[in-house]
Amino acid sequence: MANKKSHNISSLGRSTWAAIALFMLGLAIIAGFYFEKNTRISAVEFSGHKYTTGESLQEALISPVGLLADSVNYTELYASLRELPYVEDVAVRMTYRGTLTIEIIERQPIGLLVGKPETYFDKAGIQLPAQMGEWVDVPIVYGFKSITPGDTLTGSEFNQVKDFLSIAIKDPFCWATISEVAWSKNEGVVALSSENGVKLLFGRNRFEEKVSHWKTFYQDVVTHKGINDFRTIDLRFRNQIVTDEL
Repeated sequence: MANKKSHNISSLGRSTWAAIALFMLGLAIIAGFYFEKNTRISAVEFSGHKYTTGESLQEALISPVGLLADSVNYTELYASLRELPYVEDVAVRMTYRGTLTIEIIERQPIGLLVGKPETYFDKAGIQLPAQMGEWVDVPIVYGFKSITPGDTLTGSEFNQVKDFLSIAIKDPFCWATISEVAWSKNEGVVALSSENGVKLLFGRNRFEEKVSHWKTFYQDVVTHKGINDFRTIDLRFRNQIVTDEL
């Protein structure tokens, strides 16, 4: 009987502590909800931005300072910031002291169009203004007209170049070895190597495979033979790489 009684008391203790834990969790959730709804925003700060200045963010922002957190029109706040060319998306978080931190997710340039004005473009083809005094390390792209920043470049030929750059940027080696990119009706995507300006033919489609072949060829052949011996490296074929050598 003694053992049975001890077991019952122990079970009761565990049940009691579990109930207390659930009760405390419920209080924490309620307190957090109350805190969020009744926190007055005292300041705003930005994070995550590189191409967008803090000054332009402050100017575009519909300031929520002085408002209760649950009375802010966040849809309107987000929309005001997304009007800036490099701002793709926005997220917010708030500290218990009332500071609202706005995280800026920016569009990332993958190419620079020459012309007037010079414009960058991102993986969606959206044109982005060149920032004064700020140089982004992306290939120069020829064969397409620079238009108004904010507009979107389209067309099958541009999509080929865009797709190539979107894949190339994922490979640090490939990105570092390409300086200029152009479109050719006969040859498709054509690039110049950053070292010695060797012509690299990537053609159309299957760019992930071709980028991989370029990396392998460079490591296996170019590093031993030297880039100066090549005029053209043709990567358009599935089972071979054709070179034009000096």
